[in-house]
Amino acid sequence: MSEVKYKFTVDGEVWTKIQLERLEYERNLHTLHHLSRLGVEIKDGGRVLSDDEIDYLSMEKAWEVSIETRLQYKGEKIIELYKDGFKLSDAMWKRLGFSQDKPMKVSHCDMEVTGRSLQEFMGVMKAMQEDDRVGLAAHPEHFICHVSFDDGELLGIEPFGMYGTPTLVKVEVVDAADLGAQIQADKDPGFPMAMAGEAFLADGVTAVNCPYHQFKPTADGFEAKTAVYWPEHTPEEIVHGHSLHLAMEFFRGVELTGK
Repeated sequence: MSEVKYKFTVDGEVWTKIQLERLEYERNLHTLHHLSRLGVEIKDGGRVLSDDEIDYLSMEKAWEVSIETRLQYKGEKIIELYKDGFKLSDAMWKRLGFSQDKPMKVSHCDMEVTGRSLQEFMGVMKAMQEDDRVGLAAHPEHFICHVSFDDGELLGIEPFGMYGTPTLVKVEVVDAADLGAQIQADKDPGFPMAMAGEAFLADGVTAVNCPYHQFKPTADGFEAKTAVYWPEHTPEEIVHGHSLHLAMEFFRGVELTGK
């Protein structure tokens, strides 16, 4: 296809490649500092970095160190590392009480891409779920959690909206037609493809959010309307922060499509 171009609109405001890359850089440094405080050795090759030395990593090197560090902490290891943080995030989501039948807040990010087909992009989305390195390269605050519990569910870990501590969630893929009426009202008939899910805490009972992403192919690329629905009283920092999280994740997905 032709030269790759894209436009990301976050809550109605356009974010550029330079802005998103800078935000990725800052979140990589944040994640490395956070892991360091939890006792993880942050290494550049064989050299252990101090907190001060982490701040001297270049943008490219910060990505490299971040991915390699997170690759070493997944599954039960990352669950144990963040067990105290999960107590805080679990308590918050239980207090907020999400339901698709109640009023909700929504994170929004729209994207327009030329030079990459929707099929190519979906291939990267699939790889994020199957290839640990790709999943970690999609966002600085993604953690891999391939752990099979008694029910055989797959769990995931991330701090929603770049806020607070990470949340341990179980995400169930659902048919968009089974979403609640309020979310269904946002369906755009011009976007024939959709991805939807329902996220719960590890207890499998406490609902956290509902992602609903709509896609349509175009003559030279594709467009997407991505959204995540939250409890009515979710802090605005999470709601807007996760709009940016979506932009960063899907921007990086486009970047990875060409590799």
